[in-house]
Amino acid sequence: MITDVDLKHLRRCVELARMALEKGDEPFGSVLVSAEGEVLFEDHNHVAGGDQTQHPVPGGRRKT
Repeated sequence: MITDVDLKHLRRCVELARMALEKGDEPFGSVLVSAEGEVLFEDHNHVAGGDQTQHPVPGGRRKT
């Protein structure tokens, strides 16, 4: 079941995706959350320049 906390983080992903789209990128946002609910990392796509490693998921793994 999706909790209110889950919905908060999902909404943030949508906000991040919207930011990416507004910057001319693919609409994708990512939020990495700890088991305690702490946001560890968040970002949106930065792949419009052709560098597919600028997807937010690998970036989040590198920073944690």
